[in-house]
Amino acid sequence: MIFQIAWRYLWGKKSTQAIQLIAWVSMLAMAVGTAALLVVLSVFNGFESFIKDLYSDFYPDIRMTAKVGKTFSLSPSFEAQIQALPNVGACSHTLEEKVLLNFDENQVIATLKGIDRTYDLTSHFSRKIKYGSLPEADSQHHPPLVLGLGLSNRLAANEESGLPLLCYSFRKEAIGMQVDPTSVYNTQLFMVSGIYMLQEEIDQQYAFTHLDQVQALTEQNGQLSAIELKLHDNTLADETKKELQQLPGASDFKIETRYEQNRTLYFIMQSERWAVFAILTLMLIIASFNIIGSLSMLVIEKEKDIAIFQAMGMNKRQIRNIFLLTGMLMAMIGAGIGSILALVLLWGQQAFGWIKLGQDGAFLIEAYPVDIQAQDFVLIYSTVLFLAMLAAFIPAMKASKKSNSLRI
Repeated sequence: MIFQIAWRYLWGKKSTQAIQLIAWVSMLAMAVGTAALLVVLSVFNGFESFIKDLYSDFYPDIRMTAKVGKTFSLSPSFEAQIQALPNVGACSHTLEEKVLLNFDENQVIATLKGIDRTYDLTSHFSRKIKYGSLPEADSQHHPPLVLGLGLSNRLAANEESGLPLLCYSFRKEAIGMQVDPTSVYNTQLFMVSGIYMLQEEIDQQYAFTHLDQVQALTEQNGQLSAIELKLHDNTLADETKKELQQLPGASDFKIETRYEQNRTLYFIMQSERWAVFAILTLMLIIASFNIIGSLSMLVIEKEKDIAIFQAMGMNKRQIRNIFLLTGMLMAMIGAGIGSILALVLLWGQQAFGWIKLGQDGAFLIEAYPVDIQAQDFVLIYSTVLFLAMLAAFIPAMKASKKSNSLRI
């Protein structure tokens, strides 16, 4: 009965057209606010998913490094224990070292990363090589090297250069003044075999080659700087980390999930998301003032109805609930319209990419990414209903406190 009365008050004919107009404006404002929240949060989700996918081609699900020093040696028995864990899908060995790259009088300080044959199973790195590839090394040619796009531009070298570049690695035992300057570093000629595009910061810093080439160049045979793991289910990364920490000998290693490897990045993305949510929620708060105005005028108009309800035996709580429900119906209808509008826009963006990021080829993606998540709808609907309840509470309380008498 209360619902039927609230529904009639919402859509029934009013003595003053302004009351109905304000109710429509209230629903429209809620619709616009809801649509804006859904669209913005879905775009943030899209960017977050895109960045996570982008970084997953470089940062593994779990990375193990030495707690003390830069490198370590890995025993076959310990590696077997790692691979025996049920959630570990692949295990890769890497070695990183700062080097100086020189090509045609252009010099760049870079990080040379040696990778083994299973590295692509943990990172899918090969799909980010846009030009050329990383072939197997042979004794008749210079070892292959894949440069980031930023390094390639700074060195003016690419897979079509046809000439090798020179790599310098300073020897660890070369300390102090040396009579022969060439004795403080090792050199190796590399042939640029490919160019990768991943992320600007990484493209400007990293060059990739085979693990044994980096070990030979840096005189660190058998040494590694990291063990990189690919998990069958990366949502269980924290549980797998705990299992790794319980292995004998794991105390010598620093074990990090992908989130922990990029803690600052993920913190910034989440902070921006909640900051935008808070700002757009202010729009809904402002829109809820329309509900207060509409219900206040409705209470004044329905004074005789309230008196009839009291005469029929309705208590104050029931009268209050009628107007509370009327305000919440305004918000729910507005939120429903806004959700439909947002879904149409988001599905269109997914299918057709209506809104572009910029000129073709200027970005890694052409259009704004979109990721529609059910929890966003739950969060926004909960927010809308909460604000509607607060907005409707004051007029509803005034209605319940009215003490009108029927006059014939």
